[in-house]
Amino acid sequence: MLLFSRPNLVPSACRRVAAGTTRALLLLGLGVLAVGMPASAPAQVTVQTLIGRAVTDDAHANEVNGAITRFRDRDIDGCRAMLERVHADDPKVPPPGVMMATLWLSVKQVAAARAELDQTVTKFPDDPEPFLVLGDLAFQERMVTDAAVLFDRAEELAAKFDSNAKRKRDFEIRCHAGKAAVHEARGQWETALADIQKWVEIDPDSASAKQRLGSAYFQLDKPDEALTAFGEAHDLDGKLPRKEMLLARLYDQGKKVDKARKLVEAAVQAAPEDAAVRLGAANWFLAHGDTVAARENGDKALDLDPKNLEARIVNGTIARVARDFESASKLFGEAHSQSPRNFVASDSLALVLAELPQKENVQRALEIAETNVAMVKDNPQLQVASLTTLSWVLYKLGRMADAEKILAQVSQNNALTADGAYYIAQILSDKGEKEQAQRLLEQLMTNDPIFANRKAAEDLQAELKAEVSPKE
Repeated sequence: MLLFSRPNLVPSACRRVAAGTTRALLLLGLGVLAVGMPASAPAQVTVQTLIGRAVTDDAHANEVNGAITRFRDRDIDGCRAMLERVHADDPKVPPPGVMMATLWLSVKQVAAARAELDQTVTKFPDDPEPFLVLGDLAFQERMVTDAAVLFDRAEELAAKFDSNAKRKRDFEIRCHAGKAAVHEARGQWETALADIQKWVEIDPDSASAKQRLGSAYFQLDKPDEALTAFGEAHDLDGKLPRKEMLLARLYDQGKKVDKARKLVEAAVQAAPEDAAVRLGAANWFLAHGDTVAARENGDKALDLDPKNLEARIVNGTIARVARDFESASKLFGEAHSQSPRNFVASDSLALVLAELPQKENVQRALEIAETNVAMVKDNPQLQVASLTTLSWVLYKLGRMADAEKILAQVSQNNALTADGAYYIAQILSDKGEKEQAQRLLEQLMTNDPIFANRKAAEDLQAELKAEVSPKE
């Protein structure tokens, strides 16, 4: 079969997923540093979204709400006409094309948004905002040079803009944030720092600006200044991770694990009764293979916040990695009951149920796995995970041919996960293809520092080495 005739396919997929798996664990607990600009438009558009950066009163709320309703009803011409009337009545609001672009972006119609912005550049040549939004889009698509040109043009126009002080301030902030992102992407940290500092001067109460400031200081080998900036960001927004956790993440990215560990431990020592800190520490230790410390912090997080869904899922993951499937099934079962449509909870529940000895548990795992495949059919990333889980459950039920067929489908798209590669190795071993299974496991262990089935993969690798190695 194709699954086993392309030996280079699995390792490349595993390399890509290894980084993603570890990164996902870290981001969950340590938080995400903003690198790019704010999103061009939220999924749910409101009056504030469309005109909040331009005016402070709600004099136009009814008309703008009416335009939003028309857009949702697919009356595009009616929506545009209402926004044009609002702008004609009050030129301080953004140009109609900018508001239309925001609406199009909210439904992921980027081409339509770009068309609106291009027309706006012609109709309102002195307005910086079309260039800012186009710059955001270019940066999000990794067209860094295009983004740089667009932000520079926006900055030129913003310097001359004087018809609305509120919009001008917003433009200046977005220009500095955008230009800093371009410099960050190019590794030009001194220049990035200068733009971020100007951003902070304009908006000293911005937690995002302080986070970006901390990141720039770190890249310039100024960890003390970075820690101070991260602390200020946390003070401005208590939902952000503590300063130690944010700095630990950067050291992790630089593969300075010892320094990262000290910072995580310092965060726990400074805030031992903070559930978010404990949860972040649990994630960090889990990502680095220390399941004992991970469980200690995970248990404490759940004690401090018994209703925390994320804490329940993290603790379930810790138990799963430790091969404690009874505890894992209890935790994931509670998480699934708490949030039935949470994919991570239901997918993980299926996987741990499949490891329990009773056949009824494996049958329930099959029901959950099949439901998940249908539930996420329109999400390519989750579809891979759901199919991989289904294949393993089928394998556990003795349906090896069905499991192999699904894994072949996944591997054809070069999207195999590390756990999926282990599943293939197990199937190869069962089919008697021991040497090929051993080669796959060797590549997997080299490329993947941690994944849920690593202990099982290590056991299989040891077993295969004993069988394949010549007798002495």
